[in-house]
Amino acid sequence: MANGSLSVGHEVIDLLPQKASTRYFRRLLITAGVLPPIHVLQHELTTYVSSVAATLEQNSANTLRRFYRWELLPRLHRRYRDRGRDLSVGTFTVNRGQIRVIARFLMWLYERGLAVLELDQATLNHYTARNSGRETVYHFVRWAMSSGLAGGLITFERTPTTPLAVVTEDELWSAIDLLVEGDDIEREVRIVGLFTLLYAQPLERSVSLTRDRVSVSDQHVSVRFGSTPIELESGVGELVRLHLTAPPRRGYAVGDSEWVFEGMSPGAHLTAAYIRFRLRELGINARVSRETRMNLLAMRMPAAVMADVVGVVGATADRRKERAGGVWSQYPDLRA
Repeated sequence: MANGSLSVGHEVIDLLPQKASTRYFRRLLITAGVLPPIHVLQHELTTYVSSVAATLEQNSANTLRRFYRWELLPRLHRRYRDRGRDLSVGTFTVNRGQIRVIARFLMWLYERGLAVLELDQATLNHYTARNSGRETVYHFVRWAMSSGLAGGLITFERTPTTPLAVVTEDELWSAIDLLVEGDDIEREVRIVGLFTLLYAQPLERSVSLTRDRVSVSDQHVSVRFGSTPIELESGVGELVRLHLTAPPRRGYAVGDSEWVFEGMSPGAHLTAAYIRFRLRELGINARVSRETRMNLLAMRMPAAVMADVVGVVGATADRRKERAGGVWSQYPDLRA
């Protein structure tokens, strides 16, 4: 591309091995304005499906492409693209793994002279008993049956998981104090951790906050996690104020970032995996801490208010209220 022998475009980047360094290079060119913006991980997943399908015989390849196009992709679009967001790293990794598992299953069938339509219960049971990825295979088989590509087969739904463990409220406040007072901890880790411990925010949502969801005035800092802005506690608000006024750490392009927590990869936000790892080093389990805070909020505010403020759907807030044992007579009039 530099000497003009190849055009400057995403299709040329697609010719490179799709790995982390290629992703960084693509994002660098997008951020610098050389390439048009795209959802990089969504594009990379689609490219990966094409490359895997190319290793299969034609019927299997077509089935894999069809599964991706009509089963996985619509779900990803509803959750990410339709909201103007790229896939999270975790979602990209999970879906790439699912494609790999299904391709292996289709290849196994082909090597035995079987098409998906010829799959019987004994063969399915034989495969799932001896290979990893059983839940993914069952998902694929259910889709194949609903699409008329497979006959009547029995699959098994995943066993419901038990509720997460919780910590005591005293333990939760000890972790909060650690992050508020921990000047030797990276500011991003402190803020995202406090969003989880105080406001029950998933790490994935916090790290992908855009600057237009944060409002800063001389007296207050507020963040809109759901539909209703939350005025942050003064200590947390001051951390956010300092973070937003600090010079950017990136050196790969000029201009402001849309992300509150910009990552080291051009145009990308900080990853939830990094924050989770750093919190765990500090002795804080983010998932367990969020479960505790969600239960406490459900006990102390109406489900509708919780849904607006925390950013969960109403049905989730209702179920959480019932599980936590909250009663309406205990709720303060938070809407007043």
